[in-house]
Amino acid sequence: MKAFTQSWTDTFSSVYSEEPLAKLSWFNASPGPELVKRVIDGTLKPGQRLIDLGSGPGVDAVFLSVQGLDVTGVDLSPDAVARARKWAELAGATANFVQGDVLDVPLPDRSADVVTDSFVFHNMRDEARGRYADEVHRLLKPGGLFLLNSFSDHMVEGTGPRRITSEEILDTFRSDRFTCVGLYVYRNVPTRAKPDQLHWFGEFRAR
Repeated sequence: MKAFTQSWTDTFSSVYSEEPLAKLSWFNASPGPELVKRVIDGTLKPGQRLIDLGSGPGVDAVFLSVQGLDVTGVDLSPDAVARARKWAELAGATANFVQGDVLDVPLPDRSADVVTDSFVFHNMRDEARGRYADEVHRLLKPGGLFLLNSFSDHMVEGTGPRRITSEEILDTFRSDRFTCVGLYVYRNVPTRAKPDQLHWFGEFRAR
């Protein structure tokens, strides 16, 4: 099973090799504000083992590594992985990056205290969502934390990923596998292409 449409895969297989990061409509060079808050409040702690799914050029992963977490980023694009490694080297961070499919992550069962989703879920085929939730659950230790960032249906219509409803998220990360600690809309850093960035942030615990 493929996680994404072929057009999406074709786009992301080349965009990180051909475009300067600053020209990518989704790139803002800053870690997600909700992840920063989780570092400040102590939810994310030094020494925790964290897997960042869809890590792209590594902005979130490198930030969290600098904060002392043991971070592995996973991305389908080898060019994204190469850029993330350069970012980590520049920062002097110990984050590790591997090329891999988020439906078949090349990491052991129950190897993570935390799994983060770097805006992967809203790009996914409907039929791949259940498999994705299974993979997140497989990677997490019992009681482990899953943090989800996603486009929301509160954003204005326009280009880019699908807008996702809360029902779609809760139907995927079901209560028999995950406890939903919180799910809410937050305002993210604006970009030139999308000045009104209203995204979901979900916090779940693996049962």
